Amino acid sequence: MAKSIANTTILVYNDTNLGLALDATINGGTIPTTTLTFSPGCRMVDLSTGIVSINAGTAVTPRWEQQKISTTVSLTAAQVIAMYTTPVAIVDAVPGKAIIVDSMDMVVTRTSTAFTGGGVVAVQYANTANGGGTATTATIATSVITGTVGVSYTARIPVVQSDIATASITGIGLFISNATAAFAAGTGTAVVNVTYHLV
Repeated sequence: MAKSIANTTILVYNDTNLGLALDATINGGTIPTTTLTFSPGCRMVDLSTGIVSINAGTAVTPRWEQQKISTTVSLTAAQVIAMYTTPVAIVDAVPGKAIIVDSMDMVVTRTSTAFTGGGVVAVQYANTANGGGTATTATIATSVITGTVGVSYTARIPVVQSDIATASITGIGLFISNATAAFAAGTGTAVVNVTYHLV
């Protein structure tokens, strides 16, 4: 059912026997905090952005917390080799929102044909070659890519972002690239997982 709350249309899909919303959607705008409207734990999806928020407060005083989003991208050997000059998209830009990385992990499957060359790897804002974008995570050592045959797991925490101009991160996607030089020769693959939220 559709409800107009604080001049915003909310579609409520499930509610409690007291009429408090359990699952709802909004299409842009600010999620209302109207008293006795949303159950604790109510899940709100903004259809315009895909952002999911949960009422972490009470029915009397709703407090919306954005849920983290996770995306996984598989990289071929050709993409690993080319990402120095052609960064690979990890998270598409969200118009009007900044992507804030919470964590990143990479699983590299190395074959008997090892990668050579290269430089440190990072997930960055923007499609900037040679790892020249603003890094979102601590870098991954070259040896993680060029190591001996086998599967390698690496996790990285986000770097501290401070006083960044909105034009530098708002509406800009995330890409993976590396510094120094291109990797070469290898036939391995990688899987990158990034967990993030939007502001």
